Amino acid sequence: MAAPLTILCAGAYGIRNAGDDLPLIALMEGLRAALPGRELRFRALTRHPDDEDAALLGAALVPNLEHPSEATGRGRWFRGLNPDDDPEPFERVQAEIAACDLLVLGAGNALLDETIGLLRGPVPLMSVYGSLARLHHRPVMIYGMSVGPLRTAWGRDLSRQLIADAAVVTVRDSDSFALCRELLPRPRRIHLLPDATLAVAPPEPGRARQLLRTENLELPEHDPVIALGLCDLSARLGDEAARRQEEAVLGLLERWRDRAAFLFVPQSTYREDDDRVLAERLAARAPAGCHCLLVRGRHHPLDLVGLYGLAAVTVASRLHGAVFSAIAGTPPVGLDTQPKMRGFLDHLPGCHERLPLDDLSAEALDGAVTRLLDEGEARRRRLAARVTELRRQATRYATLAVSEGLRLPAAGG
Repeated sequence: MAAPLTILCAGAYGIRNAGDDLPLIALMEGLRAALPGRELRFRALTRHPDDEDAALLGAALVPNLEHPSEATGRGRWFRGLNPDDDPEPFERVQAEIAACDLLVLGAGNALLDETIGLLRGPVPLMSVYGSLARLHHRPVMIYGMSVGPLRTAWGRDLSRQLIADAAVVTVRDSDSFALCRELLPRPRRIHLLPDATLAVAPPEPGRARQLLRTENLELPEHDPVIALGLCDLSARLGDEAARRQEEAVLGLLERWRDRAAFLFVPQSTYREDDDRVLAERLAARAPAGCHCLLVRGRHHPLDLVGLYGLAAVTVASRLHGAVFSAIAGTPPVGLDTQPKMRGFLDHLPGCHERLPLDDLSAEALDGAVTRLLDEGEARRRRLAARVTELRRQATRYATLAVSEGLRLPAAGG
């Protein structure tokens, strides 16, 4: 009998963000399908490992090298590497990498140097993991990443080495593909694939309705539902961007208060980035009579996909609000505030509406929502066909992990 295979994943796990968690679930499902009958052991390096996350993800969780919070990490290197540190955290991570059969880095925005220091920030963290894998001769997979922006020489150098050393490199948008080509001193194979979450199939509709019952929420019988997958833009883009988004959404609520219900879906419930805070603020400012449905619990990522499936249209500033909506078959209005949203929407020609931040207003948002509702069936048909094709492409993440990472034959060749 073949020995068990250990897959060690290092991404933005342990920060209660469904968009970061679902790629791990998708990869695990894909690897099990690609290697039927083979015992697979999944482990993940996370910032805050706990039993709830382990049960939700279906993987064993191990503390990574990050500090518990921004405050505790300010001015310090990764845990275990400071002069006054106990080296145990670093030694434990090194042992995990040495014992794995494949180290998977990603998915998501792990190679950007908006915050960077010698041993601080996402690029150095991924680089430390990659260096340990090289030291112990473990293969590395760059999994469905967005790469960039890389504005520093140090960030570019570390990213170049990590990409050059990896056994398999997959990115999720054309800008990342071009940047990887630019970084590498000599050509190598880079795989451009859609967002990794698109490999999963949407859940049955009854699952989402059951979730609403547990939240004591009830959908209207006749009015359409507009889902909102929103994040607070102030930390990323500043107070003016946050104000622009909130005023546009409040204007939408005013225009549709007698004709639709608004379902607020929290993609992130992390203490430092909790979408429910913005939802509560918008609902409190909503016009009288506006039907606002706020999901207040933390739920499995596939449950959130199901919630989007109950809507006629989605408005999303969270990337994975738009992605989950597309998986569920609901056309999104993507608020184009970051390159990763733009990259995803480029995969859905004719299936969505796109609003750049500079053009965002109540009138523009109302117009985009109205167009999607007026063209509902046609847009849904195009979206279903396109997502089916993207799902087929996204299954390649798992087969590439097997064939180029583990160097094993996958089921069906």
